[in-house]
Amino acid sequence: MKATRLTIVLLAAMLGACSTMDDLVVPTSQYKAVLDNRQQAMDALSQANSCCANVANFPYTAIPADFDSLVVIDGSSPVYQFADGKSFFAAYQLPQNSGDLRISVAAQIDKTVFKPKIVMLDAQFRVTRVIDDSIFHYEPQKLLDGDRIEGVFSVDRTYIGNPNNETYMILYTPYDKLGEMTKTISAAKLMAKSMAVVDPGMPDPEIPHSPWGLIKISLADVSSETGLANIFKPTYGPQDTAYRPKSAEAVAAAAAPNKLQVVVPAELTAAAATTATVAANNAVVAPNAQVVAQPVANSSATMLAETEQMYNQMILQAVQAGDIGKAMTLAAEAERAGSASAKNTFIQAVKQSQH
Repeated sequence: MKATRLTIVLLAAMLGACSTMDDLVVPTSQYKAVLDNRQQAMDALSQANSCCANVANFPYTAIPADFDSLVVIDGSSPVYQFADGKSFFAAYQLPQNSGDLRISVAAQIDKTVFKPKIVMLDAQFRVTRVIDDSIFHYEPQKLLDGDRIEGVFSVDRTYIGNPNNETYMILYTPYDKLGEMTKTISAAKLMAKSMAVVDPGMPDPEIPHSPWGLIKISLADVSSETGLANIFKPTYGPQDTAYRPKSAEAVAAAAAPNKLQVVVPAELTAAAATTATVAANNAVVAPNAQVVAQPVANSSATMLAETEQMYNQMILQAVQAGDIGKAMTLAAEAERAGSASAKNTFIQAVKQSQH
């Protein structure tokens, strides 16, 4: 009996401290107007008009590779009529000149929660993938993290300047999810478990979904890490989903093997014929890659000066190291992405290496 009373007293004391702990975790108390007023949010959504004609016109905010911030989605956020209903949303332009990115998106839970769904787009605003319930899941409060719906995924940056790289991120909530709830674990149950005492039997709260919410978004440059999960590897074929009408070219591309095709310009192979014949046999390219010698079509892409300089430096280093195959691949990649000097840099580097 004494042990039971002690357990109840301890649980009551810890439950009473919850309001103070909120400010040590994520300060949801500062956003009560967003997290407590579901009906107001529903009314605001029903009256709001779509901001834009299509996703290319969204107000994208550029964020750095070390971005870590709380994002408020409320009545001041833009609205769009998505394929699965109207929603307030936030839209971001991801950093391009970084290593691979790990992105964490955590919707904070209070009296309501914004159930997140993410659409990733390439540089031409084509959908690369949709991130939803397969990745997002409920996480109970722990240490300095509060109750949340969280998803973690990665973005590939192997080929800087590739127009098919994931460039834009849109975060919204599906309209058909607004009638659902997320079941959480009661604070009393978590405390009882941490103290190794009997569960007091309090019911687990069910939190309604809302058009408004508080989202914690964190980016990390993980180029030095290995074992990335949930990562999208860009190819050079058109990407297509239900968010974009299918063209005949897209349908044909979808039926083709999903391989990265490294195109080596005929001019490059001719200029380095003597040296490259042996070296190309040892060239390292992406897994499942196909190497094709053919002229490269004129590209309408424009490359940043810093990116072009980086490619030229990598081409020079590869030639100096005797890896002509790698240098050719870099030159072809840069030319496709919009470089006007990569081919000439390669040819001159090969000529100089032969003296």
